[in-house]
Amino acid sequence: MKIIYTLIKIIILLAFILLAVSNTQTIAFNYLPGQAWDLPLIALLLLFFVVGAVFGVLAMFGRLLTLRNEVNRLRAEVKKTAKNIPVQTVDNNADVVAVKHAAPAAELHPGINKG
Repeated sequence: MKIIYTLIKIIILLAFILLAVSNTQTIAFNYLPGQAWDLPLIALLLLFFVVGAVFGVLAMFGRLLTLRNEVNRLRAEVKKTAKNIPVQTVDNNADVVAVKHAAPAAELHPGINKG
């Protein structure tokens, strides 16, 4: 599977290199009235790709923080409910399994028995 991913990455890299080599003509980029930059087309495409990637990362940053907070909340909930899970001990001399503490299923999983 790694070989397939590597081949796909190489094909994409070669496509970008081909795109860069074939778009070397200079164009005028007018960013303000009367102001222009003469840039190769591939440089302008790369510039806008980077700007778009930065805006995309900034747009997802809020969602990342929300998901991180949710993960921390769920981890705390797992630790809290792990204390209520029954612990079984086995006596090797006898075939008896002793349960130290068992919480009702409704306490462990509040969604159970709700219709």
